Amino acid sequence: MQEATENWDPKLIGGWKGFLKQLYRQHKPDGGALILRLIIGAVFILHGLPKLENMSGTVHFFATLGMVPFMAYFVCWLEMLGGALIILGFWIKPVCVALAVDMSIVVWGLPAPHGGIFFGHEYEFVLLVLLLSLYIGGPGKYSLARLWLNRKVK
Repeated sequence: MQEATENWDPKLIGGWKGFLKQLYRQHKPDGGALILRLIIGAVFILHGLPKLENMSGTVHFFATLGMVPFMAYFVCWLEMLGGALIILGFWIKPVCVALAVDMSIVVWGLPAPHGGIFFGHEYEFVLLVLLLSLYIGGPGKYSLARLWLNRKVK
């Protein structure tokens, strides 16, 4: 690692100032939306998969929270299918709203496992903010919606 930094010549890219200018000029919001979609979608699929694999445990957990078994199935499939649709970039706005409601219930409606700024659910709060960001920014041009509808997606 040290060898790589010793051989690095900042003059090749105009020093740090030149590097930052080059980085700024290469602003690609559609690429950023793609990365955001891939990460958020993968997180929700990985959130829903353990629930699906142990559905009886999930139903029992939801029952301890005072929720009906239907909610366990609904949340599990919402996270799995919603994550897949986010990765594909299809039906972004309705999926983001549904998952944001799911995360809002977790953040503000469930008892906290431990203290914390957001009632012990900081992880879910970050997911909520990322969903809001994706809702506002849209799926970008690297999405199934753009390919299928063949129009500019906002």
